[in-house]
Amino acid sequence: MIWTRTSLAILTLALTAPAVAAPSCAAFVDVNIVSTDRPQVLQHETVLVESGKIASIGTGARMPAGCTRIDGHDRYLIPGLADTHAHVFGYSRGGEGDRASETAIMHMLLANGVTTAVLMEGSPATLNLRKEVASGGILGPKLYTAGPIIQAPDTGAPPHRRTFETPEEVRREVEQEKQLGYDFVKVHGAMPKETYAELLATARRVGLPVIGHVPDNLGIDAGLDGGQVMIAHAESYLQTYFEFNRKLPTNSAEIDQMARGVARRTAKAHVYVQPTLSVFRQIIAQVGNPESLLDRPEMQLMTPVSVSDWQPGSDPYLLHWTVSNLAYFRAQYRVMQRLVSALRDAGVPMLMGTDDMVPMQLPGFSMRDEAVQLQEAGLTPFEVLQTATLRPAEFLHRANRSGRIAPGYDADLVLLAADPLENAGNLFRQDGVMLHGRWFSEAQLQTMLWSANEAGRKSNSPPRKR
Repeated sequence: MIWTRTSLAILTLALTAPAVAAPSCAAFVDVNIVSTDRPQVLQHETVLVESGKIASIGTGARMPAGCTRIDGHDRYLIPGLADTHAHVFGYSRGGEGDRASETAIMHMLLANGVTTAVLMEGSPATLNLRKEVASGGILGPKLYTAGPIIQAPDTGAPPHRRTFETPEEVRREVEQEKQLGYDFVKVHGAMPKETYAELLATARRVGLPVIGHVPDNLGIDAGLDGGQVMIAHAESYLQTYFEFNRKLPTNSAEIDQMARGVARRTAKAHVYVQPTLSVFRQIIAQVGNPESLLDRPEMQLMTPVSVSDWQPGSDPYLLHWTVSNLAYFRAQYRVMQRLVSALRDAGVPMLMGTDDMVPMQLPGFSMRDEAVQLQEAGLTPFEVLQTATLRPAEFLHRANRSGRIAPGYDADLVLLAADPLENAGNLFRQDGVMLHGRWFSEAQLQTMLWSANEAGRKSNSPPRKR
């Protein structure tokens, strides 16, 4: 997905619209199918797609007359990817409800193979976006959304958010989120013990799964014992376990012992975990050299309003931390890597998530960073593939229709030029994406990506303070 400035200019000028109707029939011919149940590849298969579903799979199967042929020779077919920690607005809510910003983000996700996304902070605007995408008004991945973040006052809530202090306030909020149609309740930051208990009890009563941070004042057991179904961030374990009422451990044997112990407890609690390693390492990178990240060609895809928080004079990370913090951050990151390895060994289901729209985390493009860093932390390429396909399908209770390539499953697929079981980075050597049975070649995706919101990009990004 790395493009030179020359190739980007060519693509920007190539305004061939990829918005064509989904064919009634398409077939991937002579393709290698990558299993997500076990690390194996089925070679020289034909995958027939009809009416947005996988109709059949067979070696040398005949393609029906009038069916769109997609050459799969020496290519690898995987289910569409899921980013289970996505955002469509950032720290100060810049770009919230702005159609140009939302469309750009949807296209960036799709162009990187993401066909399902879980929005981890919601608002009426995200409910509208979910509806627009579902109806075809905006082209993008299937969306799920949490409600507004639930956090107590004076605990570091981002600006322009409500906070909730008493159990009664939280009870009313959770009930309202259920009525409005959100898919999840998200916990963020610290919270009194009785308020968190009421949140969990109300969510269980109305049928809304609780996801997000474990309140950092309560300790990890509060999240593992109370029914929270997913913990966002390996970093959450730093705050509630490795550094809870103590300093960060530095002894290797102690770190491994602690990681194994909490991993076993997480497995026993049947909790999913989003490591989101890349966002933490991105913070390290931007504190060290923000200009190198702001100068990436892909930054041109973002609308100015959506990245207003990313500039050196506004970036919350650059306002709070300096290079003097980097050695400590790197030590924390190494503990998080050890934790991820222990979670894998304990059989904890992990979900790929990027926390995009946090300053410098580019939607879609950060998926490759996350995949590579999960492999660096000890996951095999096959296990990385599962974090972005099968495990999200299970988490979203869609394992009977997505996350695998099988007859009757949704035709959300990614065609790769290299074997993803050899290297996790190969997940992003993409030749095209199929969304709900509609095929987009890589050239079409890139044209769509770089020609969308052309008028907005011509105005350029706001000047950066240097």
